[in-house]
Amino acid sequence: MNAKSFYANSIEQVNQTLSEFKSTNFHPTLAIVFSSIKFDLKALSSVFDEHQIDLLACSSSGEICDRQVVEEKITVMVMDMNRDYYRLCTKETGEMTTYQIAHEIGVHTKDTFDDPALILFSGGFKVDAQQIILGVKDGIQKQIPIYGGLSSDDLRMQETIVFSNHWQSNNGIVSLIIDTQKIEVKGMATSGWEAIGTVNTVTKAEGNLLYEINDQPALEFFIKYFGFYGRDQDAESATLETLSGQYPLQVMRPGGYSVLRSPLIADEENGSLILAGGVKRGDQFQFSIAPSFEVMEETVNLFGKFHETQPDVDAIILVSCKARHTAFGPMIESEIEGIYDYWHSPLIGFFSYGEIGNVEQGDCEFHNATVTFIGLKEV
Repeated sequence: MNAKSFYANSIEQVNQTLSEFKSTNFHPTLAIVFSSIKFDLKALSSVFDEHQIDLLACSSSGEICDRQVVEEKITVMVMDMNRDYYRLCTKETGEMTTYQIAHEIGVHTKDTFDDPALILFSGGFKVDAQQIILGVKDGIQKQIPIYGGLSSDDLRMQETIVFSNHWQSNNGIVSLIIDTQKIEVKGMATSGWEAIGTVNTVTKAEGNLLYEINDQPALEFFIKYFGFYGRDQDAESATLETLSGQYPLQVMRPGGYSVLRSPLIADEENGSLILAGGVKRGDQFQFSIAPSFEVMEETVNLFGKFHETQPDVDAIILVSCKARHTAFGPMIESEIEGIYDYWHSPLIGFFSYGEIGNVEQGDCEFHNATVTFIGLKEV
């Protein structure tokens, strides 16, 4: 499978580059696109329609292309994957819950190929992404590779978009189902965030709404612990400073690992926090702080070990949390460069509001403050 990656400053430049590919006898069938929300995304999808290229896409908060991190661009991966090897699936939430549409995607995935993998992106600023994982797993009824993330919007915190050919949604899910008998899908998710302080307990929660920690109002507890949160005076609710990327909850799992949950919005009226993913009563957690640059180097080394087991891929997709970008600043390029330099394969990615991927122990989880790697290779 041939793949090419590029980024563009305009929709016209995307169209021009795709035309140039055709002139070199490269005829892509499938594109994965991450785009700044500032562009006309319907017009962008029309370009791929005109070139008869299937599209899996979402809005972003910074884009990644090969070794570079860019801002307010359009990043594109095009592949000449055989159309028999994949299917696109789009689902609008409508009157259904996130769990219900995810369950439908899971059932459809199970019925499409004997050994499928799933790459998906969700719209919806306040979506409980844990329900996506639960719904997909219940629909598939077996463990398969599942990767992706939550779309973002240049940190505007207003509206995130997923889109495909002739379809766009601010609360739906766009997914790519792949036949792993033809296209190998391998990946990993890692964070490096460091746990701090004592172990706390969720004493009241509903999905991704966290009401009480240790029997205290969650917002009150957060402020007591850290002493502040940022507030947009024009908004009905308060956005936690820097997306709370420095202080996510590190929720402990029975399997001996943990997943991160970043607080996104503070509701001052009822004292709750809206998290990027769900928690439940009885969950135990510690707060986290952003890792040092040495830990970032260790993260790159983990990808080096992964490279030893997966040394050759045709294309790479990265979904990295905007919290990592916020925490590391310009140094985030060192992480991206380190990952790219192991494979030197076409790579695109974006900074997200949440990540989906398999942990080292093998099971798929929803994450925050994490970088998820997805490698594709024709068998």
